[in-house]
Amino acid sequence: MLATIKARAIEPRLLWLAVGINLAVMPHYTRLPVWISLLFLGLSLSRLALPGAQARPSSATLLPQLGKILIGLAIITGILISYGTLVGLDASVALLIALAGLKFLESRQQRDYYISVYIALFIVLTGFLYSQGIPMAVYMFLVVIFLVAVLISLNDSDAVLDTRRRLAAAGVIVLQALPIMLVMFLLFPRVAGPLWGLPRDANRALSGLSDEMAPGTISQLTLSDKIAFRVKFAGRVPDQSLLYWRGPVLWRTDGVKWIQDRPRRSASVVTHQGAPVKYTVTLEPTNQNWLFGLEMPDAAPENAIFTHDMQIRTRRPVRNITSYSLESYPDYRYRLDDPAELSLALQLPQGHHPRALALGRSWREAGLSGAEIVQRALRMFNTGDFYYTLNPPKYLHDSVDEFLFDGRRGFCEHYAAAFVVLMRAAGVPARVVTGYQGGTLNTIDDYLVVRQRDAHAWAEVWLAGQGWTRVDPTSAVAPARIMEGIETALPDSIIDVPLGLQQNPMMRSLWRQLRNTYDAINNAWNQWVLSYDSKRQRGIFIHFGMKEVNWKGLTLWLVCATGLVLLLVSLWLFRRSTPGTDPVRELYDKFCARLAVVGIRRRITEGPADFAVRAGGLRADLQQSINEISGLYVSVRYGGEARALDPLRERVGAFRPRREKAG
Repeated sequence: MLATIKARAIEPRLLWLAVGINLAVMPHYTRLPVWISLLFLGLSLSRLALPGAQARPSSATLLPQLGKILIGLAIITGILISYGTLVGLDASVALLIALAGLKFLESRQQRDYYISVYIALFIVLTGFLYSQGIPMAVYMFLVVIFLVAVLISLNDSDAVLDTRRRLAAAGVIVLQALPIMLVMFLLFPRVAGPLWGLPRDANRALSGLSDEMAPGTISQLTLSDKIAFRVKFAGRVPDQSLLYWRGPVLWRTDGVKWIQDRPRRSASVVTHQGAPVKYTVTLEPTNQNWLFGLEMPDAAPENAIFTHDMQIRTRRPVRNITSYSLESYPDYRYRLDDPAELSLALQLPQGHHPRALALGRSWREAGLSGAEIVQRALRMFNTGDFYYTLNPPKYLHDSVDEFLFDGRRGFCEHYAAAFVVLMRAAGVPARVVTGYQGGTLNTIDDYLVVRQRDAHAWAEVWLAGQGWTRVDPTSAVAPARIMEGIETALPDSIIDVPLGLQQNPMMRSLWRQLRNTYDAINNAWNQWVLSYDSKRQRGIFIHFGMKEVNWKGLTLWLVCATGLVLLLVSLWLFRRSTPGTDPVRELYDKFCARLAVVGIRRRITEGPADFAVRAGGLRADLQQSINEISGLYVSVRYGGEARALDPLRERVGAFRPRREKAG
């Protein structure tokens, strides 16, 4: 096939169209099944190997049409096998791309080429359903410019414009549309939710904490450098040791993994003391129903609720970048003492952790109070040759007993789970809390970045007279993890500096500065583009003194104003193209009119060069003047040489042909 393509010249506009469609599809290649990517490329190359535009096949030629139908049915069947459905984001995009390749294969006429370009523009839009980052936006913006250049090439049948001029003209057209786009983006009434609020597939997995915990689940997250959320504080950033970002609370265990209790709605049961910490969280998509807040918030944000164990849960999964504001009190008392909950916080699975249960019971039988039992466990972790590591040994039979009495090496989930088991065995109600701890300050824009590697697990115990109290057993083994962050606590932790720069302080600092700058730009993009919702739009109107907005009237006003602008631009362009208003065209029309006087009339199908050849052949005495004037006109009109306008005006003014004398 490639040999066939090389053996003949490809129609330029067809080649432009093929490149444009493939550029639009390119971001999807990594997520499409291999067979769809190969099919699309094969259909594209097959079309380039076929002859150019031709008449539409007659109805008698049934085999090609039947072949297309069979290919289409095979594509639908393949997608059903690959995805199990034809609906949903992934399956729909795959079907669109496969059918776009089939449409390109059957393109023969100008109308087919236009349809292929419009399909490619729609495929560009689908790319933003997967990624709305700045790199994707820049890439797709360039692809749109190229597709507009394809439209220009489809209308430039005589190939007057070269590649550079086509791309330049397309860029100008797209840039001219930007002001209207920006006005509509800012002022057009927003629906509830962010810019790309279309639902993703319900089963799409995103990185982040889950609603259960088992040995290794959080340590795997620590290997990820992805951002979980960003936090902008209204004042000073609290100390690192206070940055506990509360997430799922785990009550039940089967001896291996921990899971949540059924979440129940509840009002805040926390007594707050001291001054609050005010902040705004920008959460990356998680496809989960919880939000993260600094312990302890006083009220849930809009469209969210508190559960009975002080989780903040949303009504719908967080499938888009979401911003919310909270006020939290680092000094709080959590005194809920529901007997049913306290009973649940003492349950342990039968037949598991016999050595841990024996140790916990011995503390209870010694008559120790709840607070003393907590201190006994923390002292054991601190002095008992325990180590904090990302690479603990595999505990294959009983993860708690083998960790406590044999391996003594583990990550935060090992310490939290073992501590809660010991507390329950000693008669102290306890549960596991997961979330994030700490964060890194971005000094460029003064906000905190919390990454997946900051994922953490700790415990809460219920103490008489105090209520639920946070206890972090990891701090007894690796206090640097809590006071300074994950990087200082683990010699084998992930480092966000490329290999080779870690030992060079200057390059390390420069790299972090560049990284912070890029992240600050991303944060601004998230805040003002991806998270631009109805609430933020109302804030802009209020800023300009418009407290009450008539959305119906505003919509009508925007549509009418946009239509008026487009009408004025159209009238201006029409006036420019009308004969008599273009000085260059006016001079050439005057030249043609003077030749018509002597009997040489330009045909409607003749271009300037063809007319000059014919007219010069009819009047040899005028041939030099005709060629000079025609050459100057072509230079100004098509070559953009403005300096040739004055010579053209002089030559036309001096051109006074006379009729040839008879006989």
